[in-house]
Amino acid sequence: MKKLLFLFLLPLLALRANGQEWTTVNIDSAVSIKLPKGYEKKDTTGQYSLVAHSPFGTILFFRTPDNPRVIPDIERDRHLEQFYSDYIDRVRAAAPNGSIINEKDTVLKNLKVKDFTLKTDTGRGVQYRNFRILHVNAASYTFEFLYPEIQAEYSKPEGEFFFNSIMVNEELERHDQYTTGEPAGIDPLWIITGVVILLIIVILAVWFSRKRPPGRTTGK
Repeated sequence: MKKLLFLFLLPLLALRANGQEWTTVNIDSAVSIKLPKGYEKKDTTGQYSLVAHSPFGTILFFRTPDNPRVIPDIERDRHLEQFYSDYIDRVRAAAPNGSIINEKDTVLKNLKVKDFTLKTDTGRGVQYRNFRILHVNAASYTFEFLYPEIQAEYSKPEGEFFFNSIMVNEELERHDQYTTGEPAGIDPLWIITGVVILLIIVILAVWFSRKRPPGRTTGK
């Protein structure tokens, strides 16, 4: 019944889609996206968000600055990969009736991002929620496209258009994705600790050599 109703409404939805204009939204100096006109924006302490409705889906965007007390140091690519994995784990934990599918790594210019889909049975049908996660300039950028399974065939091109519209500053490099601003070398604290330990070893060696009784001499 739902499929028949959707097929009946499809011509009207197509007319609406053709007449809908998309506009470029500059998030900040790092990222811009295209959204249908009439989107909603919220800018609160600690988070910037956008919501837009298209004929075949809903677009969500969130920009969240890093919280140093929560975000672990990202000093190398493996730390960045762990950051993305932890994000997926949080999404999975928040949706016990859902499953993560289509997980993959991809690249935007020089930046590494993570794509995946949350598939959820809402009880009134299956819903898909496509994600793209980007961490850069000490902030997380989350791009989402939601749509019901019943109209997946028509939502796919629209979702692809949205994700392909994501643009990043060409001057950004991989090290801009790290929380330290550059790949980590040797931690200065370890160097200081090593020097202190070496000094202690030298001092103890000298002290024990002075405490050692003199060797006996033997006459002929």
